[in-house]
Amino acid sequence: MIKTKTFAIAFCAITLFSCNDGADKNSSTSNSGKSSATTSGDLYFDYTIDGKEMHVNVEDISSSYTANKTDTIFHLDAHAAKEGEPALLLTVPHDMTKPSTTPSGSPDSKMNIMGGSATLLNVPEKNYTSLSYNSSYPEKSPVIADAIVITSSEKQGEEARIITGTFNFKTYGENKETDPKQTDHVIKGKFRIKHKLSDGVM
Repeated sequence: MIKTKTFAIAFCAITLFSCNDGADKNSSTSNSGKSSATTSGDLYFDYTIDGKEMHVNVEDISSSYTANKTDTIFHLDAHAAKEGEPALLLTVPHDMTKPSTTPSGSPDSKMNIMGGSATLLNVPEKNYTSLSYNSSYPEKSPVIADAIVITSSEKQGEEARIITGTFNFKTYGENKETDPKQTDHVIKGKFRIKHKLSDGVM
């Protein structure tokens, strides 16, 4: 476990910050395109931390996508309503135009998830962080093959994509012997979010 103030993200690919416990998952989000319209009620990001329900306001979600010869990177951020609230970061090193499955972590640097495909922030309190994988001590965090599953990626006209998926993993607190607040957590969830295309790409 490390404090978020000193945490440096060394991996990038699908990124999901999420929090806003109790927020309305059906908040309005505009949609447009040649295909059938997707209403705000169709969009959601819901998950649980150790069984506690969390919801993200879809209005607060923003995303970006980059693909080049060496990396395919998708970022999706759902910001906390208040600073210091629980947040979730997911990473998927795959082409986001189609379904994919991402493990919870890997020692393979080509996977871009050496730090884990999931990072939990501000749990159990502000400035605490836990990861779904520890490449330094892999025996402490065995890989879950289907930690993040993208079930569909639907293009919506020339302006957006609707990304749907699920996740199920465990994050591991480091140095539990010295700080009892550095604990493990079970995270489960599902999402359907809108990614606005940049210049019609992806």
